[in-house]
Amino acid sequence: MPTRLRIGLIGATSGAERWGARAHIPALLALRDELDFAAVCTAHKETALEAQKATGARLAFWDYQQLVQCPDIDIVSVAVRIPLHRPIVMAAIDAGKHVFCEWPLGMDSAQGQEMAKAAKARKLYTAIGTQGRFSPAVMYARDLIKQGFIGKPLHFNLSQFIGTGIGPRRSDRWWSVKAENGGGALNISMGHALDTMRCCLGEVSEAWGITDTLVKETTFTDTKERVDITSVDTVMATVKLKGGASGVMHASTVSKTGSGFRFDIYGDKGHLLIEAPTYVQYSPGTVSGATADDKFHSLPIPKEYTLVASPSPSDQSFQVAQLYHRLADAIRHGQPFHPNFDDGLSLHRTLEAINRSSTSGRWEKVT
Repeated sequence: MPTRLRIGLIGATSGAERWGARAHIPALLALRDELDFAAVCTAHKETALEAQKATGARLAFWDYQQLVQCPDIDIVSVAVRIPLHRPIVMAAIDAGKHVFCEWPLGMDSAQGQEMAKAAKARKLYTAIGTQGRFSPAVMYARDLIKQGFIGKPLHFNLSQFIGTGIGPRRSDRWWSVKAENGGGALNISMGHALDTMRCCLGEVSEAWGITDTLVKETTFTDTKERVDITSVDTVMATVKLKGGASGVMHASTVSKTGSGFRFDIYGDKGHLLIEAPTYVQYSPGTVSGATADDKFHSLPIPKEYTLVASPSPSDQSFQVAQLYHRLADAIRHGQPFHPNFDDGLSLHRTLEAINRSSTSGRWEKVT
């Protein structure tokens, strides 16, 4: 195995709305000492060459099949629109590459199961882009829970209120307004928040939920086209956890001047609070808490939870860099890594249980 694992990024097109350019490229450039940013790939030759020039990558591709087949690549990173995840991931797995796929893993749990099974059969490392797990605040709170700070977890309340779904948007965000493209608050806002909860408290066994589209129309700023919105923008759920605790979750992208992320966790000995100003997956968090012996107060996060020297913790690429760092370390040392495709499959199944409940009006088990 090379001293530095060689990685190729599919979805390296520049632009403020492009997550690959906004988060993955800065993260990989910051980790040059441990990851060889070897290749970029976009859908067109001109954008691929632009990305190569901007990143300094040795290789540029405009056909993802050529990148995944390249012998000079160890890890394929997939940061494209959700409907394209499955074919690219399966091609990378067939080529024997380790894979980091942005969340959602696929369009549904059936695709997630196919990808997880294929990667496991090839004994490949996999990762999903629910990087909220790598927020220093989340990692610290999770360890405090393991150490018994709050005692036995009993219940929680989690909200993630963001205003990104209100008002006009550019036409290159067309995919985000249609349910058939896999976006919306159920998979994105609730999905990331739910995975953060799971890494602290464990898996969901049953869910009761409501999904809705409260804002039903938008206007593209560049084309002035008025379009109907069919993707979910608001999700409410009550969940029971396998460990016995229960909680309430509420995520919405149509919360004007939204309050961001708030996660209150109560146990029989204390209370922890994790907060972040916007999305938990890319804004810096804080931790506060109290036990029966003290008052509620801020808990400074130890430096050990900052795993990378750069980017800055306030940068949207920071937690992605933390994830890449841990993934590369796990591959080099043959250690387990989470969140992997199995974690992505169980997250899909949990979100589907919430969605089923919204139709059935009943508690639904996570299959």
